[in-house]
Parts: sequence; C-alpha cells; structure tokens
Amino acid sequence: SDMEGLGCMDVVRDEPMSSSDAFEERYQRQLLLPEVGRAGQVCLASKHVLVVGAGGLGSTYLPLLAGAGLGKLTICDGDVVTLSNLPRQILYTTEQIGQAKALVAAERLRASSPTCQVIPVVAMLTETNILALTQGVDLIIDASDNEATRRLIDRYAVEHSLPWLYASVEGWQGQVALFTAGSRSYHELFPEQEQECAEPSTPLPMLASTPAVIASLATAEALKYLLGLPTSLADELLLIDSLEMNFLRVKR
Repeated sequence: SDMEGLGCMDVVRDEPMSSSDAFEERYQRQLLLPEVGRAGQVCLASKHVLVVGAGGLGSTYLPLLAGAGLGKLTICDGDVVTLSNLPRQILYTTEQIGQAKALVAAERLRASSPTCQVIPVVAMLTETNILALTQGVDLIIDASDNEATRRLIDRYAVEHSLPWLYASVEGWQGQVALFTAGSRSYHELFPEQEQECAEPSTPLPMLASTPAVIASLATAEALKYLLGLPTSLADELLLIDSLEMNFLRVKR
C-alpha cells in the first residue's frame, strides 16, 4: 500500500531528549534501523495513542508501545484482574487479582518506560467518554473483547477521520487491520448483525500465546503508521492461524 502515516520522517527536530546518553542507550537497537533512526525515535516521542482494553491484547500492545518510545499512552479499561486472566494477560500477577487493570498496567509501564506519559482511565469506553478520551490522539487501538466497543470506535473514527487499529482473537487464530480516512471502513468490511450486540454467555476458547502473537504483529503495524512508513494493512485484512502457522492477507 502507498498509504502512509503522519509524516514525522520528513522533519528532524533537535530536542533535548535526543542528545542524552540515556536516550542513546535505551533506544540503541531502534536507532540502528534505517526506517527509524534519530528522526523516527523523536517522532515516536511526540505521539499519543489510546489503547481501549488492557486484557490479552493490551498486555502485549502496552509494554511494546511504551518500550518503543511512545510519548503518551492512554489506557481505557474498566475491568479488574481475575485468576482466569493470568495465563494470557502477562502484565499482571496473582497478587494483583481484584485490582483495576488500567491502574496496574500504568504502574508497570511507568516503571519500565519512565519517559512515556501513561494515563489510566478506569472505565469502559462509551458514547459519553469517547470524545474526551480521543482528544489529541494520533491513533486508537482496539484491544477490547466485544463487538459493541469495536462498532463504537469505528463509528466515531469515521465521523472524526481518526485512524484506528483493529485486532481480534479466538482459539489459535486472529485478524488485524488498520482503518484510516482513505481506507474501506470496518462496518463496510463486516456489516452489522442483529444478534452481535449480545455478549457471549461463555468465555471464548483461547490459547495463552494467541493474543501475544496477534498483538505483536499489530503493534508493528501501529509503529509503522506512527512513523509515517507504508502500512499494507490499511488496504488488507491479515488472517493469522498459529496452529497451522498460516498467514493470509486479504484485499479489503
């Protein structure tokens, strides 16, 4: 695809953080990448991403985004840690059962990536709070586990020309797509079904590794978009089957 992100690679800014020894050491591996370098690293430090959900997908998205050098992360999640979360939600420990995921995740990210400003929001995303939570955001990442939230993000993103990254998981499988102002929208790709608003009565089957596999691939796409690099998933839907190790890109 020739769809590109926000064009930060066009400008190199001389900021105090870019000349510090800590900056050089922390990001030394990324600075070696020709697609990132100093300009890209400074670019990432200027970006703000809203991650909706701090569960299985969020547990991989959040530390990778903060670790990559993102400047600001808002975490929106109204749930608390439960025992059944722990196999796949690797941000959390047994001792944190019953605590708010957004708060625990924020504490963890601040400890590992102190240059990232982390804003925890202990609430589910709703029609009421989405406007405030998306102010100044460069990208919305859907890490939720329900279709109603996904539809809300899609409607709002279309109305306000905001980019958002979609991923979903079940069992051994998952899918990823990036929706931008110039791409085919989620509701066009997946027409709404009358029965989908009802929450599943039983938990989805899930291998511990599946959310991490899907979210890692999706994070790469998010970082490419934020760096202004070509993002093929703005035009295609990526289907992943980790049981058979099959990857299929479908034109949207």
